[in-house]
This record gives sequence, C-alpha cells and structure tokens, in this order.
Amino acid sequence: MDPSAYEKMLDTLHIISKDPKIMGLHIEVRTLRFGWSQLYEIHAAIRSVAESGTRVTAYLTSGSDREILLASAAHHITMPPPAEVYLTGVAASVRFYGSALQRLGVEADLESAGAYKSFGEAYTRSAPTPENREAMDHLLGDLHDNWLETLGQGRSMEVAQLDDALRSAPLSSENAVQRGLIDAARYADEDWTAWEEYLGGEPRKISFGSFGRLRRLLAKLPMVRKKKAIVAVVHLDGPVVERREQMPRSGRVIASDDVVPVIEELTDNEQIKAVVLAVNSPGGSALASDLISRSVMALKEKKPVLASMGNVAASGGYYISAEAHEIWAHKATITGSIGVVGGKLVLGSALGKLGVHSSWMGPAPDPGLLAPHTRFHPEQRRRFRASLRRVYDRFISIVASGRGKTTDEIEPVAQGRVWTGSQAMDNGLVDSLGTLKDAVRAAAVRASLNPERIKTIPVRFDPPKFGALSQFMRAGTHTPLDMAVGFAGADGLSLQLIYGCSGDALALEPSVLDAEVWVGWLSP
Repeated sequence: MDPSAYEKMLDTLHIISKDPKIMGLHIEVRTLRFGWSQLYEIHAAIRSVAESGTRVTAYLTSGSDREILLASAAHHITMPPPAEVYLTGVAASVRFYGSALQRLGVEADLESAGAYKSFGEAYTRSAPTPENREAMDHLLGDLHDNWLETLGQGRSMEVAQLDDALRSAPLSSENAVQRGLIDAARYADEDWTAWEEYLGGEPRKISFGSFGRLRRLLAKLPMVRKKKAIVAVVHLDGPVVERREQMPRSGRVIASDDVVPVIEELTDNEQIKAVVLAVNSPGGSALASDLISRSVMALKEKKPVLASMGNVAASGGYYISAEAHEIWAHKATITGSIGVVGGKLVLGSALGKLGVHSSWMGPAPDPGLLAPHTRFHPEQRRRFRASLRRVYDRFISIVASGRGKTTDEIEPVAQGRVWTGSQAMDNGLVDSLGTLKDAVRAAAVRASLNPERIKTIPVRFDPPKFGALSQFMRAGTHTPLDMAVGFAGADGLSLQLIYGCSGDALALEPSVLDAEVWVGWLSP
C-alpha cells in the first residue's frame, strides 16, 4: 500500500475513535499485503475505535494469519459459510542462490564483520550457518509469540487453543466458530441485517474513504483551521545509497545526496519545532548511512529528533536512526543487524563462457582489488577484511554514542544479529514500543508542545515517474549479472546493489524472507 494511503487510513481510524456520532464501524478484511509492523499498528487503531464505545464488526473473505489477526481487533467476526481458515503461524522461507549462481559462472566473493551478519550467505551457500539459524529461530519465535498473544487477547483464547488450531488447519468456518476464532459463518448481506437489528433500523452508511476525505477537507477550511506548531515527519523508505542512480531498478531509495540537504534545511528552519524520522529500510551503503547519521547529529543539537521504525529498520536502517534522541519501534519491527558485509561479484567464469577474457596493463601494483573477473587473493582479502572491520568499529561507535553506552556494551547485541522491536528494547537498542503517531506525540512533548495542537508535515523522497522503468529498459538483460538478477527475481536486487557498490561496505539486513514475515528485503 502507498505510504500516504496507509497514513490516511490510520488518521481516519483515529478520527472515528474520537467521534461520538459514529455508532459503528464495519470492516471487510480481504487478502492483506501489510508488513507485520503496519498490521499491528492498524490492529491497534481499530482496537482504539472498539474501546471508544463504537461497535466494530469484521467480515473475513480470507482467513489466513494476517487477516484473522487484524479482524481480532473487532467485537464480532464473520466469514462466508464456504470459506476456510488457513492458519500457519509465523514462519520464514529463506532462499539460497549459491549453487544457482555457480551454474551461471557468477561467484559472490563476500566478507562480513559480525558473527551473525548473514546477508552474504544467500549468495554463497545452499543452506544457513548454525549462527544464522540460531538468530532466525530467536527472531521468528518472538514474532510468533506476538502473533499468538495479540490474537489470543482479541479472541479470548489460550495459547494452547491457538496451537491446536494451527495443527488442525485448514479449518471450516463452522469449526472456526466452534473454536472461537470467529463468531458466525454468514454472508455479507446477513451482516447488514444484523446491523439493522442492533441499531433498531437501517444504518446511515458512509464509506471509510469518503468519511476520511470529508474530515480532511473540513480540517483545511479557514474557519476550523488553527495556527499550530510544526513537527516534520521525514519518511526514509528503501535501501540506503549515496545516489539514486545506484539502484535504477528499485523504487523508493534513501539517497544521502537527497536526504542530507533536506535534513540540513530542517535544522535551520525555525518553523520546524521537532523532527521524526519514519524509517523503513533494510540498510545499504555504510558510507551513505554515516553521512545521513552525521546530519541527524547536527539536527539533534537544534531540536528534538525521534526515530520511528516501521516494518524493518535494520543495519543501515538502524545506523541512520541511532543518533535520534529517542528510538521508537513496533514489537514486530525487524531491527538490529549491526554489522557490515562487502565484496564483489566475480564474473570471470561467466564472461569466459561468452568468450570474453581480460588482461591487466599498466604500472599499477595491485589493480585487481575490485576487479569483477577475479577473486580476492590472500593479501587483498586481508586488507579488505581490515577495511570492513574499520567500518564495523565506526558503526559500533555511532550506536554507542546514540545509545549513551560504551562500545563494549553494544558489541554483544551487535555482530550483525537481528532482533524484533520488543527484543531490541530489552537489549537497549530501542527506547519505546509504539506507532508513528506515538512517536510524533513524544516529539511534541520533547519540544514542549501540546500534542493536540501540532501540525505534522510529511517529507518524502518519491522516485521520479517512469524513471525506474526507463532505466530498466535501457539497461537490457544481457549481462551475466542481468541473468543472475533475472534468475533470482525480486531478491536479485541485492545482487544489483553489491555489483553497483563493489568494494563498498554494506550495512544490510541479513536475509530475504518471504511474505510470511516481510516481502523482500528491498521492498519499498
């Protein structure tokens, strides 16, 4: 979903929760494509409506993990009699392309700093290392526990009951009613009949979107608009790069060339009383992350700066958040991954199959360090590892500075390990659990403002229209890298980043999980 549409949805739910004239909210829950953090935020917003005294009902057309979780915020859940409930719980399918790349003659020659920094494994191995499996089991276990807890609270069910439902799925709608997962098996028109009975007459209906547009329009009228202090919300979505051109096939990116000047302007603008960084990023260039972090350091000297983490704010995504006065996350946010990885794609074998060969010329003593057709030789590897270690140490020092801790205190929770938001708070990497709206309110309080009397201004870095498409068409799909990217599908965008930034240290979230956890590590 478009980020602005998502925020409008949350704003509308907030308005509904405060409006005593609204008697009910009926939600049709179809197949969802939200990340877990977004899902929980919408769930909390619907729950606020339900707790305000407004009756909330949900009609499920799809009964999988995400849909049933969201619907559990309602007082009453129904679904069509023929529908099935497919519950699996939180799981991850991690793909490994090492063998596939070898068949194409492409080798990922990567090094990392941090025992749990497992990003490169996807392109060098055919199975996870024990450290990777340990970290992922810990991470997914917490996400699964959150899912069980939230669903259990919403449906007044014990964990044992939910576990039994997981082991028995798929469930018929009747079985789901018997277990307490839903309240009734009936069709949508029957839901409206039930509403008429509840209200004692036919309800006056208005669509969710129309209601939200009307209220936002009224808020802009001079007669109701009041002068308010401004809190800027800077949306940082996508991989971190220095220049947008480094990721021509991606949509939204966090380009330091774009972001730093904007943060500098926010620093000097006296109308802006506080800034919230809304971060949703798997990381990327360590240098670009550092440049953005430095601009945040200057900003925090002038006014309150808070970071609010979305679905994922890992590695470079954490780097650019670390210097904020406060870090907010959702309990299901994927964060941490404080570590670096770097290297190059070795295309020599693939080019050789095409009859392309290379010869070095000139006086340079060691020209092949970043050459894409040869592996690192031992001395090059030693120097490259030392370079990564320097970047890693810098990353640790930034986190320690922002968190008010020593590097020795940060090291045990770093090493590239990923955490959920709740785990990160336990480890001192996050200050509070809550939504973006909660972070905005906290920023207002820090700026000595009344949270009810502020105006938020969103700052976005949207991609140029048709830019990614035209660059993709110009690029073609004929090189060994293009073949590899095409083979890997959406996941291959990470190969593109490695190739486009060969030799650069990358602060990247470690693995690509399918839609059961989040969709692609480069999803904007």
